[in-house]
Amino acid sequence: MPSIDWNLETWDKAHGWDRDGDEWSNMAAHCKVPYPVWKQQLLDHFLLPYAGGADVLEIGPGHGRWSETLLKEARTVALVDLSPSCIDACRERFAGHDNVSFHVNDGHSLPAADESVDFVWSFDAFVHMDAPVIDGYLRECARILRPGGHVVIHHADKRRWSLAFAPLTARLGLPGRVAQRLLSQGRLRDSGNRSDVSRQHVAEMVAGHGLQLVTQTREWGESPTCDVSKYRDCITVATRPGKA
Repeated sequence: MPSIDWNLETWDKAHGWDRDGDEWSNMAAHCKVPYPVWKQQLLDHFLLPYAGGADVLEIGPGHGRWSETLLKEARTVALVDLSPSCIDACRERFAGHDNVSFHVNDGHSLPAADESVDFVWSFDAFVHMDAPVIDGYLRECARILRPGGHVVIHHADKRRWSLAFAPLTARLGLPGRVAQRLLSQGRLRDSGNRSDVSRQHVAEMVAGHGLQLVTQTREWGESPTCDVSKYRDCITVATRPGKA
C-alpha cells in the first residue's frame, strides 16, 4: 500500500511528468473516449460547478493539470502538495497569476484557517493514500470548509469484502498479490498502486467528520459516458452542512 514516503519518492523524484500530468490518459482510453473530451466532461461535472468565484484548495496538484482551470475560475487557489519539486513546477507554471499560493505540506495536514475555503479539490492523489491519511485529510476538510462548501476527491474503491483477505494474500508473495488484485479490483495485472479503501470506507469517514455525502460515482456524462473504472476508482462529493 502506498505510504507518505512512497508518495514523496514517487512524485517528487521518480516520475518524469513529461506532460505535466496529462500523460495519464489511460482512464479515457479505457472507456473509449478521447482524452480531451474525458477531461472536459470531468471538469464540467465535478470542478466547474463549485470553483466559480470561490476560495479553493487543491490537494496534490502535481504539475498543475487541474490547477490551470481552477485559476481561471476561482477567486483564490491554494496549491498544497507533499512534493517540493511539484510545488516548484507549479510556482514556475503559474508565475503570472496573482490569485494563487503555494504550499509544501507534511502529507496529512492543510495550511488553511478554519472556515476559510469554499471548495477542496483533489484528483489522482487520494487513490494513493492509505485510510488513515484519507481520514486525516477529511478531518482537515471539515475544519477549513465554510458552511455550504464542497469537497471533491478521487479515490480507490476496492471491493470492501475483499480487503479482509489482504493480510493473508500478502503472505503469499506474487500469487497472493495477483489473487488480491482479482478479488479487490478484478484485474490480473497493474493495480495502479491503489490503496486499500472502498467507497463505503470513505463515506463513513465523511460522515464521521460531520460532512454530508452528496454523491459517489465512477461514471458521468451522456453520449459519451466517461468513467474512472480502469482501476475501480470512485469520485466522492461531500459538503459541509449549513448555509453558504
